Amino acid sequence: MNSLFKKRWFAVVGAIFCTALWGSAYPVIKYSYAELNITSVADKLAFAGARFLLAGLMVFIAAWAVHRKPPLIPRNMIGGAVLYGMVQTGLMYILNYIGVANTSATKTSILTAASAFFAVLFAPLFFREERLTALKITGVLLGFLGIIAVNTSGLDGGVTLTGEGFVLIAALLNTAGSFIGKRVAQGRVFEMTAYQLMIGAVLILSVALPMGGGFALSANGFWLTLYLAFVSAAAFSLWTALLTYHDAGQILIFNLLIPVFGAVWSFLILGERQIFDPMYLVSILLISCGIFFVNYTDTV
Repeated sequence: MNSLFKKRWFAVVGAIFCTALWGSAYPVIKYSYAELNITSVADKLAFAGARFLLAGLMVFIAAWAVHRKPPLIPRNMIGGAVLYGMVQTGLMYILNYIGVANTSATKTSILTAASAFFAVLFAPLFFREERLTALKITGVLLGFLGIIAVNTSGLDGGVTLTGEGFVLIAALLNTAGSFIGKRVAQGRVFEMTAYQLMIGAVLILSVALPMGGGFALSANGFWLTLYLAFVSAAAFSLWTALLTYHDAGQILIFNLLIPVFGAVWSFLILGERQIFDPMYLVSILLISCGIFFVNYTDTV
């Protein structure tokens, strides 16, 4: 299995699969809010905390079933797991949910896409095997232009710390969390993913519950929550594995595909038709070229 994760073609297919899953989460979350009558930031955080806690339990149980023993981690890795969970899931999603509530969707798309730029730019500072090249810089700029192409008015208006500021910080935390995961996983991908999701969920719930967050779970809401938990469990596990065996920048650039898949799934699930806007085709072309340039090597 490890040899499969190391193959370049599998990394590309796996990264696209992860972003397709994460893209599907956007319309399903929107549908879930309507189904469960979730409106406040506190309720949204409570829903996110429940989703990630269930996702962590899914990975935990799956790892237990595969290895036929509890997926424990060594004592010297506990600190890394706590840091990974607090940054990648806990703090990142707390700030992102608050920031999204205080800014527009277009600004959120642009600022969130900045995480791919940060990943390629900062990876050589933390991993000696990674290099910042002209092709990578070109690829990131093309991908970022692709996001802006469908959000041309996204930077209009003012900027606030609890709005645009929190979304941008969340993007930085997303990059930092990915770097931490790459560093601390050390061959224990599924164990580390399970703990980081559960630790992050506890942090989110510790903020949401004192704020009065909560929701009444309906039958349909249960299945929606279960699907969203599966998305997090599957995507985070595979994503962490890919980061373990490949350059961080070459994997994280695929984050630019999340809003593209989000638009596709929004059409399929909610009937939203923005994907047919000609600028979306331009966006997809620019993002695809950007991903190609960042991943291009003489050994492809």
